[in-house]
Amino acid sequence: MKSIIRLLLFLFILTETVSAQVDTAAKITIDFNDHSFREKNGRIIVEPVEVSLVEDRFGNERQSAYVQGSAHSWLNLGASPLLKPKEGTISLWVKLDREVYAGKGYEGNPIIMTKNSPAQDFYDAYVVFYDLRSKRFMSFTSRDSTGEKQVGINSLDIAEMNKWYHMVLAYNNENMWFYIDGVLQGRCEKGFETKFYEPDPVMVGNGAHRKNDRWMRGSVDDIRIFHRVLSNEEVQELYNAPNPNRFKRFLKQAAPYALMLIICGALIALIIVRNRISRKRERERLELQKHIAELEMKVVKTQMNPHFIANCLAAIQDLIYSGHVDKAGQYLAKFSLFLRKILDYSDKTYISLKEELEIIELNIELEQLRFKDHFELHIQIDPVINIHDIMVPSLITQPLIENAIWHGLLPLKERVPCLRINVYLKENSVYIEIEDNGVGRKKEDNGGEKKSRGTKLVTDKLEIVSKLTESANYKLQIDDLLNEDNSAKGTRIVLQLDSQA
Repeated sequence: MKSIIRLLLFLFILTETVSAQVDTAAKITIDFNDHSFREKNGRIIVEPVEVSLVEDRFGNERQSAYVQGSAHSWLNLGASPLLKPKEGTISLWVKLDREVYAGKGYEGNPIIMTKNSPAQDFYDAYVVFYDLRSKRFMSFTSRDSTGEKQVGINSLDIAEMNKWYHMVLAYNNENMWFYIDGVLQGRCEKGFETKFYEPDPVMVGNGAHRKNDRWMRGSVDDIRIFHRVLSNEEVQELYNAPNPNRFKRFLKQAAPYALMLIICGALIALIIVRNRISRKRERERLELQKHIAELEMKVVKTQMNPHFIANCLAAIQDLIYSGHVDKAGQYLAKFSLFLRKILDYSDKTYISLKEELEIIELNIELEQLRFKDHFELHIQIDPVINIHDIMVPSLITQPLIENAIWHGLLPLKERVPCLRINVYLKENSVYIEIEDNGVGRKKEDNGGEKKSRGTKLVTDKLEIVSKLTESANYKLQIDDLLNEDNSAKGTRIVLQLDSQA
């Protein structure tokens, strides 16, 4: 018999322990985040009466409950034991629109409450309300209707209308705590067990009492009921809880900036397109300038060719008048070949170095026929230079060789005339060096205008070629060669050209 009694006692204790653990873990959550009045886990049924869903403290639309502040507006959470823990924590957010003086009884606007009995006084098992006289929030709990045991705590600061407040009421048999916005407003000794009137519901925004018939006008949000006393840290976590729709709100807030970024991107794309169009137009403009430069080049060539032809015809005429008919015939044969190449190359902006050297040799052979005593000619070409691939401006050396022969060697009397042509490569540039041992520029007679014109033709041509090829590095240098006594012993012309055209 004793064994059976012990077994029953053990089972009873075990059942009570399990029941206590379940109750301690129970929690009610009504956060309105799904735009409805449903409890999050479906544990209770909430009955709204003349209550609408409005904007919450984060600005989320239809995610808090608005009570109208009249006898016909309230939020009934029901009478479930889950709403009435013997020790627990009630947490909610509140924003009062205005003070409501209508009604009768105690001058206060109830926020959330439930009764401990059907009595007319000291009936609040727990209550949070706004006191119209002190302008502060208050929380109370009473043991029973006798009034022998009632404790309460009021807020430290005067409350403001149209401002969200986070309120937490926590209690057990020994103490009661009241928090606002995570700050403890007070703790008082309680000394009794909280009792509840089983049929009475937990009401939000309405006192639901004949004697104290008062109401609240404003919004409530995130109603949570715990079956244990929360710590200070947990109360702080509730107060600092983030916006549940922070990502959606972020998208909403970011939308104008995203639109700005899209507009900026479109503007950047427009600028890029305009720049491309501008660059295209610039290329077209440069092509036109290039074409104009080519036309200028042809004009220079037309100025250069008559200069060559006049010199050749003068040489032929001189040979005929002097009775050298054979030489005149040889001169005419070479002159016809020379003239054909000149006419052929005149239409080209660039020719190969080989073709330029052929023109030089023909020109010098023609000039040698004029001399009774042939002048010496030395042509040296650097073997590393590929004369077939390297392109140079056409007929660029012609005026320079004419000047060297006609104005340097022809007037020379005291020594054997000699013309040296050296072609070499240096620092990726082709150099053509024309050196004569003639009378020099200082002693030439009546040749200044012709020589100046030939040099100017070369200078103009190099300038135009530079326009055609922006990377071209063309230079013309003329050096006077002197003896030790400062007398002239010739002229050296150095023409620097790009290795590729």
